Amino acid sequence: MEFKYAVLILSLLLLIFLLYKEIKRASKARLLWRIFASIIAVSCFALLIIPVKYKSGFKNNANEIILLTKGADLDELAKIRGAKYVLGASNAKVNNAVPIPDLSYFLANHKDVRKLNIYGEGLSKHELRNLHEYELNFHPSEGITGIISASWPAQIKSTQQLLVQGIYQNKSEEKVKLLFKGMGSSIDSISVEGKSSKSFSFSTQPKQIGKAVYNLISFDGKDTLAKEPVPFLVDEQLPFKVLILASFPDFEYKFLKKWLYDNHYPLAFRSQISKDKYSSEFLAMDSINLNKISTNSIKKFDILIIDEEELAAMNAGERSAIDAAVTGGMGLFIRVSSLKALTPASSKFGRFEVSNTKEKELKVMLKDEKHKFSSLPLEQKLFLRSTQNDLPLLTDGGGKVLVNSTIKGAGKVLVSSLPSTFNWLLTGKKNDFTTYWSTILSAAVKKRNENQSLKILPQFPVVNEKARLIVDIPTSGKIPSLNIDSIRLTPLQNIELPFEWEAVFYPTKNGWHNLVVNQSAEPFFIYQKTDWQALKIQQKILATRQFVAKAKIKESKIKQSAVNVEEELSIWWFFVGFLLASAFLWFEARILDAK
Repeated sequence: MEFKYAVLILSLLLLIFLLYKEIKRASKARLLWRIFASIIAVSCFALLIIPVKYKSGFKNNANEIILLTKGADLDELAKIRGAKYVLGASNAKVNNAVPIPDLSYFLANHKDVRKLNIYGEGLSKHELRNLHEYELNFHPSEGITGIISASWPAQIKSTQQLLVQGIYQNKSEEKVKLLFKGMGSSIDSISVEGKSSKSFSFSTQPKQIGKAVYNLISFDGKDTLAKEPVPFLVDEQLPFKVLILASFPDFEYKFLKKWLYDNHYPLAFRSQISKDKYSSEFLAMDSINLNKISTNSIKKFDILIIDEEELAAMNAGERSAIDAAVTGGMGLFIRVSSLKALTPASSKFGRFEVSNTKEKELKVMLKDEKHKFSSLPLEQKLFLRSTQNDLPLLTDGGGKVLVNSTIKGAGKVLVSSLPSTFNWLLTGKKNDFTTYWSTILSAAVKKRNENQSLKILPQFPVVNEKARLIVDIPTSGKIPSLNIDSIRLTPLQNIELPFEWEAVFYPTKNGWHNLVVNQSAEPFFIYQKTDWQALKIQQKILATRQFVAKAKIKESKIKQSAVNVEEELSIWWFFVGFLLASAFLWFEARILDAK
């Protein structure tokens, strides 16, 4: 017997019993009212248990559907009429919504559907690429609290800073604290006010070599909202030799010399005492004769740091030796301090002065990475001009170039109009000093050829989901051997790029893994499914929004059809009826009958 029939039979028996009691009661006052109230009370009680459904009809666009994805606003959707479909990955619970396990399969079997109204967090790139021929409207969810954008280098050198940047979005009313933590200690933090978004930029110089995982932890009071892993790899900086030629030993050279020594760079330092007389120092390297710069002496170094006055004071033979070394791959960093160029090498960079500057502090930032340094106590007037053949490295807050670079043969020439950076060390901003000079050295030194490189897709590979491993190796004509945790992979070669090989991997454990390519290990990190949820949601929303914006499908001809849907009457009506009828029966028996 079905449940509703059992309820109806029990309700009928209850009603017969109540009516019998009312008829047999000695007092016949208000008998009809009591019988009517008993019928209403029992009927409403039964209908509280058994749902009452009815059919309603409306006009619907036959070639248009409402597609609900995860995060859709249920209150908003309740007000919208139309054929609703819930994508299989969604947990949205909407009455009369039809579940769709696979969108591509559904559309292939419903050729009449030409328009999709998408609600929620949107669709993945895999799902979007099959919708080029459809008219799309996207109604994104408001988003969630968390890190919606983040970037950091997967691999750095031991002398470089780890820079973690991003945006935190706080949709709650409460203030949220974001803490950057590594190796058991707090590095930096910011606070994000309620109903706001805030950019963050954390930097530190890791002390360890090898694999490491730092964390970005968000707190709401004492509650931890999220703990996002920041994995990276620290490679030991292969030593390259630095030569400094100074016209006089200023404070900039003094602090730079100490920093280079502390970071294990082999260094030769020569400063001029008087005409043709020099003082030389050698740190972490053998001494050589630097009184006269020759081809044999300069070829021992990877980078030359020199001020323009010293370069101008050299004879033609010494400048020719430096020029040949740069063409052969050495890096040249020239410090300039005057508007007029003094040497052919530095004259390739245009200059200009800003007069009557009111700025007492200089705001400095890396051009490409948008990394902002602490301000320097300088009234900067000299700046560099940039051409299409140059690559600016450092600018002020207004975008005027402070450090510029260009390629010369196999080497690079860098010019800087920044007079001093040692003030960062004097004010305790060692990270800024380190970031600046690490950037300069990395940009100036000739890159060593890497035997192979690894790229993994997606950005955050997770457990039990497909990950693509793309390896670039020198072409050898042989299929490379790829192994992960003793599991042998079968690589496929890119027909257009024969040095590129791709393999598919389904990780079963999170954490660090090693891809062994021809006996050489390439570490990579696998995330848990719960890691970086806010960022993934934001990426999906942006990807869907961009795809819809680029879609240029003309509006299809609308076909309307009558749609009948089954709706359920609200139980609150029956609850109110049951409450009023029961209240009358109680009041009549206890109060009215007693009078």
